[in-house]
Amino acid sequence: MLSQYWYPENGVHQRRWSWLSKLSVEAGHEVTVICPVPYHERKTSFWSWLCSVKDLRNTHETGPSGETIIRSGHMPGGQSITAKAFNQGGVALAMLKEAFSQKMQRNFVRPNLIIGTVPSVPTALITPIIARIFSVPYVIDLRDPWPDLFSEGRSWNSGNGKASVRQRILSSGPLQLVSIVVSWLMYRSFKSAAGIMFTSKRHESELLDREELRGIPLKTAVIRNVFPPKSRALRTKHIDEGKKELNVLYAGTLGRAQNLNNVLDALKIAREKGNLISIRLVGAGVNSSELRKRIKEENLPAKVLGRVPAEELLEHYSWADTALVHLTDWKSLELAVPSKIYELMSNKIHISGVLRGESAELIERLNCGHVVEPENPDALADYWERLIEDRSRLAVSEDSSIWVEEQRNEVVPKVFMSFLNELGTND
Repeated sequence: MLSQYWYPENGVHQRRWSWLSKLSVEAGHEVTVICPVPYHERKTSFWSWLCSVKDLRNTHETGPSGETIIRSGHMPGGQSITAKAFNQGGVALAMLKEAFSQKMQRNFVRPNLIIGTVPSVPTALITPIIARIFSVPYVIDLRDPWPDLFSEGRSWNSGNGKASVRQRILSSGPLQLVSIVVSWLMYRSFKSAAGIMFTSKRHESELLDREELRGIPLKTAVIRNVFPPKSRALRTKHIDEGKKELNVLYAGTLGRAQNLNNVLDALKIAREKGNLISIRLVGAGVNSSELRKRIKEENLPAKVLGRVPAEELLEHYSWADTALVHLTDWKSLELAVPSKIYELMSNKIHISGVLRGESAELIERLNCGHVVEPENPDALADYWERLIEDRSRLAVSEDSSIWVEEQRNEVVPKVFMSFLNELGTND
């Protein structure tokens, strides 16, 4: 396994692969991961990092799913796109160096398969090289809709307030050039892969239909992010038909792809129409400061509460009448299904989906909430008003939680193991 994010971090990607690693180990496979130290340890100044490089030692440890973890070198991290790009590129090179180092060891055991996971784009570029070093096939795990997200480059910082000089310079030419080159390299990586893993059916069908991949004999599998939720908060409270206000919870990333300014726009409109709505934004991300600033300046009935432990999230779920799953209107995001949808379905919590694509289809088909058009604050404000007027709309069907349990316990494990065995790892 090649990943830039792993245990003890507790994000979506880490929980996805902790679960899949456990399934693999329980099936008799050995899982070895090359990854850097946790991301919070990479948040140092460049000078501090430079001074510590000579003391870096690659460590081996056993993860909670029985996997062997080999820590590679890293680069200093940061919140800006530029800083993240340098960090991810540096980590990818360190992982490449570590893989070569492992090959040179006397007790080296060649793997049967390499899986490169891509919420970090450089991993897709080094995975073919490492597979060649080991002379084995490889798989790319596409958690996010790359390379389509490159087409949204000009909008990446739209929710961060005024663009910096660096952002304006980079977006006027260099970003487009880098996007073209990296997209081409990603398609080369896909074409040489033994297989690709997706998290949604739409992403799978659309990518395989591209001219760049047409006719390429790729094995593919849709491995949905239906890993066990970190918070079990089954909806038990009775819907109060007489209540004339609405509690709205958003628990997730406060980032570029969400653009939660749309939520604050809708809240402002709803307040002007006399509707009583309270919003809690639980999480962290690049837009956190901008959202806090705006809430304070406009005196909006909303709070940004930052990240909270799983046990504290239970109280927020209990408080909420409905939970937001919110994406901006980027075309590429129609290919994604946020893992939060599955967690809310599993917990029988009403979903207010501000999104399009496969996510919207799932919410409507499984009758676990309602869908509103992205970047349309008037429509979102009107929707909240309808929920207040008819709170029976907050009821959700049992179908959604049953469907998630079936996916988690039966469908996905079977598909994942079959996929691995097809690629020859059952010997």
